[in-house]
Amino acid sequence: MSIPDDDFMDTIKYANPNQTNLTKEEKELQQLQLEKQQQLSKINQQFLTDLFQDNATQPIKIRNVQFVNGQAFRTSFLESQLKPLLSGNIITLQNYLKSVDTINKNLLKIGIVENISCNTHEIKPSFYRAKTMQLIPQFISIPVKKFFAKTGTNIGNGEGDGYIQFQIRNLFDGGENLIFDAVTGTKTKSSYLINYNQPIMNNCNLISENIFITNSRNLDWFQSTLTTRGFVNKIQYNESDSKFSHEFTLENYWKILSNSNSKCFEILQCSGSNYKSSIGYNINYSTLDNVHLPTKGQLFQLGIEYNGLLPKFNKFPYIKTGATSTIAYKLPYFTNSSFLNNFKAGFLYPLKDKSHILDRYFIGGPNDIRAFSLNGIGPKDMNSYIGGDLFFNSGFSIITNLPFEKYKDSSFKIHNFINFGKLTTYEKDENIGTNLLKFADYKGFCVSTGIGILFNHPMARFELNFVLPLIVNERDSVRKGFQYGIGVSFL
Repeated sequence: MSIPDDDFMDTIKYANPNQTNLTKEEKELQQLQLEKQQQLSKINQQFLTDLFQDNATQPIKIRNVQFVNGQAFRTSFLESQLKPLLSGNIITLQNYLKSVDTINKNLLKIGIVENISCNTHEIKPSFYRAKTMQLIPQFISIPVKKFFAKTGTNIGNGEGDGYIQFQIRNLFDGGENLIFDAVTGTKTKSSYLINYNQPIMNNCNLISENIFITNSRNLDWFQSTLTTRGFVNKIQYNESDSKFSHEFTLENYWKILSNSNSKCFEILQCSGSNYKSSIGYNINYSTLDNVHLPTKGQLFQLGIEYNGLLPKFNKFPYIKTGATSTIAYKLPYFTNSSFLNNFKAGFLYPLKDKSHILDRYFIGGPNDIRAFSLNGIGPKDMNSYIGGDLFFNSGFSIITNLPFEKYKDSSFKIHNFINFGKLTTYEKDENIGTNLLKFADYKGFCVSTGIGILFNHPMARFELNFVLPLIVNERDSVRKGFQYGIGVSFL
């Protein structure tokens, strides 16, 4: 995981296709389809249970494979997905079930089916006892709708915006998706995104993603406006049964920083255009049971980025690393409580004398170290926060149910937390060891605590907290009292 230096990327909201507004008739049809799928799944499960009991060691041969609604997919794509079952080889019952499960997960993972199930039919010979069990798997799929559109508003972190999104899914009948997003709001003047993604060589574990972005956004923490235009190309690898995922990223951006009202010399110096051409790699390991509010599991992410692929245009080359971890578990003597620890750290090493202000880390805010203003921690010059090259922050939280039996399974939770962290600059005239020793010194740390209520929605997490800063520095921007946050990632 590379710590994002372009926070406007976080404002792009991807809608969930299953959240579209349906008519009464569509809802009734969807309910009937769901009931039918559940009934078929129950029958198939009973059939497989009987197979396990009677034929646990008997070899299996697949006669053919049936795929309902297969006309929605390209022949070559469908053959690639069903290849484990079309080889004609003798397989075990365990391998058969594993192949069926992988096919279902792959098609659901890339979002080209709303639902899919597999019924297994046994072909019994009439005149003799076969040495192998003859099976015909029948996949029943409900393809997604080709076109999807959504409009809405987002409110959070002191910002409100409106957005419109269009999606064309399964564009060429092989898992291709085309997405267009447009956003405008109080801080985001305008943001347009075009995203085209597809499986590489019909492999659902290997996804190519190509994004074009143009964006204009107010950066209040140093009174400036940032205009960005560029491309992001990604290759993502994630096997359905693996806890690891990998991502390779190539970024090419033109960034134009326009000073609005800052008297900071560094912002005046960095104003104008700056080109970024970087390559990065991220690795992710996750066993979390919930993305937004886990109660058990672990998450470890590590990323590295190199900016300077085009030396003629890259005025501020650097090497940037970032790491994050999450550990969650249920408290042993409190059945309705869970403990959550989040940790983030990053190091930006400028390959020239100094880093550019747009490449640095910024911390603080309702989704980060609470009880401080958004990006209001760390080095400051005049009236502007200018970010840093070394940072770490962490948080400990105890999440409990509401103290009412009626609401014990509610998505509303009570949230107790303590946050702390530090952000500093890297001095090139000193060696790495000296910089790290200075960074480890207790001076400059920020600590806050608080209690609040949160709501865990499938799309995001909402918090309303009463916050209290415990340790602050003179330059930090403090936020006492009530503070709210909305997002998918919290400290």
